Amino acid sequence: MRSPVLWFFLGALTMAVVGLVIALRLTGWSAGRGISGAVIRPVIHIHDAADVAAARRALAAFIFGEPVLPATLPEPADGGMIVRLPNGFTSFSTIFRPDAPNGALVIYHTGHEGFTGRDRAAIGAYLEGGYTVWRLDMPLLGANPPAVRIAIPQAGEVVFHQHRQFAYLDEITEGHPLRYFVEPVVAAVNQAEVYGFSDIFMTGLSGGGWTTILAAAVDPRLDASYPVAGGVPLSLRFDRYQKNWGDWEENLPELLRIASFEDLSILGAAGRSQIQVLNEYDICCYNDSRYLGFAPAIQAVVEPLGGHFEIYWSRGEFLHRANPAALEVILADMSSRRTP
Repeated sequence: MRSPVLWFFLGALTMAVVGLVIALRLTGWSAGRGISGAVIRPVIHIHDAADVAAARRALAAFIFGEPVLPATLPEPADGGMIVRLPNGFTSFSTIFRPDAPNGALVIYHTGHEGFTGRDRAAIGAYLEGGYTVWRLDMPLLGANPPAVRIAIPQAGEVVFHQHRQFAYLDEITEGHPLRYFVEPVVAAVNQAEVYGFSDIFMTGLSGGGWTTILAAAVDPRLDASYPVAGGVPLSLRFDRYQKNWGDWEENLPELLRIASFEDLSILGAAGRSQIQVLNEYDICCYNDSRYLGFAPAIQAVVEPLGGHFEIYWSRGEFLHRANPAALEVILADMSSRRTP
């Protein structure tokens, strides 16, 4: 029979090992430590207003098939609005109304887990601030149909369940399959202009954060944008691939040849504000403090263009969310940029 001392020792050792594994997971160490001696610098091709205009036209042409934004408008639906997209895809927008509207709109975009308590808490903060909120979800997630049956040249009639399958929509989509991610946002902005909102802001979590970065880059009518845990530059994705790589839509060479991640941030902040929120110990992804070193180079381009770019580093935060402190920063920036 083993002694109580031995059992205590084995239990303590087990707890220590579990604790170490959790700590390594939180810090991102176990997800790839980077390449020793690698030199990682911002990749920036946009330097002035002419570059901004040219890149935005090229981006729109790539996504939508022509260098202008689509005039798509949503249709009324129970509890919100619905956008009808090519090839049978639809995007539902849920409407949340504050008790005391301030005339401004927040487009809130959820991520790959759909609508969760984290999103509910963030939307609640915006409603308390007087903002009307229109919530959007990624294709096949949240309030959107989880599967769509489509005939494609390579396979005949198939059912789409995952974003990485969207590559096979290329031949039957005008522009690029990224339009299924971005066009619902453009349609929401079109409708917001019809309704006469004084200001239009956008924020999103995770995959919704990435959508926020891309939508703000291509649509200058968004007055400010606040992606939360939405990504890091491609060099950091390669350098810590298990933690930072992300999903299919975030790493498309054909997109990043037009505008690098840093360029997309410049496009989203030029003449406006963009604050990207990252969490120090985010258990999901993108807890890479090296991105803070990229911010000055991005801001140096944006500032002469009348814009503001910032990375808000949520110290001590390990959940995949916008915590109360981050929400305060976002709300303060929104307030400072409201139309008088």
